[in-house]
Amino acid sequence: MSRDLLGLLFKGVYIERFEVVDRSPCLADPERFKVVAKTDKNLEGILPILFLAVSNARYSEASRTMSYSFDRHNVVVGYNGEVAVTFIKDDDELKELTKKITDLLNRGLAYHAAHPKIPGGLVEEKKKLNPMAIYKKLPLTNCKECGESGCYVFASKLYMGERSVEDCPYADASGLRRLLQPITL
Repeated sequence: MSRDLLGLLFKGVYIERFEVVDRSPCLADPERFKVVAKTDKNLEGILPILFLAVSNARYSEASRTMSYSFDRHNVVVGYNGEVAVTFIKDDDELKELTKKITDLLNRGLAYHAAHPKIPGGLVEEKKKLNPMAIYKKLPLTNCKECGESGCYVFASKLYMGERSVEDCPYADASGLRRLLQPITL
C-alpha cells in the first residue's frame, strides 16, 4: 500500500506537529544540547507498542513513559505527547532526529489504529527480559567473533541496544529479534 494511501487512511491519526518547547545544555557534554518537544497527539495508547517494537526500550506504567537510546541519544516519550531527547550536536542533527522520532511515533500510532489490543502477556514478558535471559538464548561459544570478550558481554550490549543480533555469527537472529522486539512496526 502506498504511503499516500496510508496517509489518507490514517488522516488525523498521525502527528502533524512536533514543536521544540525547551532547549538547554546537555549535562553529559556542555557542547551539546537537549530538547523537550511537544506533539499534537496523546501517546499513552502507543507507549506499550513502542516498548515492544524498540529493542532496548524501557516502559514505566507508573510514570507513563517509554524510553530508549540510539547513537548516544536518550529519548523519553511521555503519555501526553512530550518527547525529550539528549546529546544533540546541532540543529541539523535535531532536524534528523525529529524526523526519525516522528516516524517511529507515527508507525506506533498507525499500528495502534489497526491493532487496538496488544496480544496478552507481551509487555510483561518483555519487562522480564534481561542480559541473562538473552545470554541463555545465545550459542554460548564465547568465540569472540562478534568482537566482544564473551557471550555474556555480547548479551549485555545487545540488551542495551549497543549491538545488533546480526553481530553474532552463530545466533538465531530471528529468534533473538522476536525476543527483543515482539512487535514490528
